[in-house]
Amino acid sequence: MILADVGNSVTKIALCQNAEISLLRRIPTAQLSYSLLREIAQNFPTQHCILCSVVPKVNVYFENVFLDRIYPIDPSLPLGITIDYPNPKEIGADRLANAIALASFYGYPAVAIDFGTATTFDIVNHNGAYCGGVIAPGLNLMRSYLHEKTALLPVVELKEPLRAIAQSTEEAMRVGAVFGYRGMVLYLIEKIKEELGCPIKIPVIATGGQAHLICGRLNMIDQIDHLLTLKGIRIIGENLIKRRMISVDLA
Repeated sequence: MILADVGNSVTKIALCQNAEISLLRRIPTAQLSYSLLREIAQNFPTQHCILCSVVPKVNVYFENVFLDRIYPIDPSLPLGITIDYPNPKEIGADRLANAIALASFYGYPAVAIDFGTATTFDIVNHNGAYCGGVIAPGLNLMRSYLHEKTALLPVVELKEPLRAIAQSTEEAMRVGAVFGYRGMVLYLIEKIKEELGCPIKIPVIATGGQAHLICGRLNMIDQIDHLLTLKGIRIIGENLIKRRMISVDLA
């Protein structure tokens, strides 16, 4: 299978063979093109493409290249997880993929935190159902917005601050970004555990571009899994392909 994880900022395209995932491309989503996808489709002419996209306008590229080999992820389809949510159509495909991988590889109840353009928290409850989550501005988005909306504040490099009491503007911004973001993550995990009725530790898995910076020093994070979303896309793809094959056989 070809696994396509199309995010607002970055697109990852991977090959999955015998449950092993290998990354083929990691490119800015704005640079997606027919020529790139045609090259991938020609190199793997018999592979199905499982499309997990939160950018609808680029879906047509995949649909026109992979044709009947395309399997878009849609919450109305049987994806392999129960959805306990008032309006499943509101849930991003990547969030469902994270939840399915979370339940399959780490058990439940559990929390997945994905540090992308937005930072999302997705929760699988005691019954193994996706039950909702949190959406917060991503770390890069917050940093850029602070620079854009002020006259004097620069864009700072995101790295580990030296101390909490900063002695320069850039370091003060870095403290606010990194230490402040960690505080948000820890507080939200505690509130989620409280609402789930979990007095003890539950699995919390981080993924995404800023996962190491924010979570690498947090004991409450069990693991950083940069393939979490792709693992979920693989599981969904297997379910969708099996379902289509059964439909063809019945016809």
